[in-house]
Amino acid sequence: MTGNLTEIALELNRESRFDNMPRVIFITDNGAQPYPEDVIERLPKNSMVILRDYDLETRANLGKALRYMCKTKGIKFFVAGDIKLALMLDADGIHLPEFMLSEAEKIKQDYPSMLISVAAHKEETIVEAERLNLFASLLSPIYPTKSHPETFEDIGKTIGIKRLNEVCEKYKIPVYALGGINKETAQELIYSNIAGIAGIRGFKD
Repeated sequence: MTGNLTEIALELNRESRFDNMPRVIFITDNGAQPYPEDVIERLPKNSMVILRDYDLETRANLGKALRYMCKTKGIKFFVAGDIKLALMLDADGIHLPEFMLSEAEKIKQDYPSMLISVAAHKEETIVEAERLNLFASLLSPIYPTKSHPETFEDIGKTIGIKRLNEVCEKYKIPVYALGGINKETAQELIYSNIAGIAGIRGFKD
């Protein structure tokens, strides 16, 4: 099919257990997407935004602006790696880098209404995320990506479509494909078992 990344994501052949999950997750990155509001403006209702931009001095202010925009549009808003900022912004959830997964259980205990997603680069992370009954996992990199330049030199450092599908069939937790996803590579994902598509640069068009 033709269309931009969002349109392709909306056509995903998903199992019914994912019907209430976002199909599209946009991850902010000032270097790759200096105008995140333009991307969010084009996202459909029930999408999801993760505020990353860890090193941005104005991160909190950006978060306030994007949180307001997401709330107005009916889009879930998560903050990456900072529970204090997530609480300050009244975020829907927190997105944990893989190395922070050990903190998920305490966050669930202390803030039971806070949704938690996690970045996953190996199957063991998916296993633990499912055990903890987390909201979602973002598995990456599926394809070579600028976020991980080494993947262009060694394809073995990517997950690939075959392993992605194997993981999705094996576990119940919603799995999102991340890394090198654009309107060309996304064509391969339409009939996969993923919950949706996550990306940074792929939303430029």
